[in-house]
Amino acid sequence: MQDHTSRIGRFMTGVMMRWGGLMILTLGLLASTTWAAEQVKINSLLTYPDMYKMKVVQVEGTVQNYRMQHFIGERTKLEKCIQVFSVEDETGTINASYAALCQMGPVMLKDGDQVMLEGHFLGTLDVRLVTKR
Repeated sequence: MQDHTSRIGRFMTGVMMRWGGLMILTLGLLASTTWAAEQVKINSLLTYPDMYKMKVVQVEGTVQNYRMQHFIGERTKLEKCIQVFSVEDETGTINASYAALCQMGPVMLKDGDQVMLEGHFLGTLDVRLVTKR
């Protein structure tokens, strides 16, 4: 009986080690996609747009020309808040948009806010993360 119990213990230890390894691998992959944003100056985006097209980039600057648009999703009937603005750093200015469900309490911006933006570059910046400075 004791031999059977020790085999079960060794089996369970092996299972736990495999799951632990899988969890570490998964967390590592998530971390690498989370940290994948390349910090760039706006002038680089404007000068080399093909190099950054569809890549996740991070820019810092000042919000200008802020506008808010509300609309209700046709199928979902959820209220969406789309914030459209320009962001300026010492090298240039680029247009950006930040869309979110209004009910989720997105970061609300205004002209003059100092921000760090992360998003996909598509000629403009499609923002997925906003941090006020």
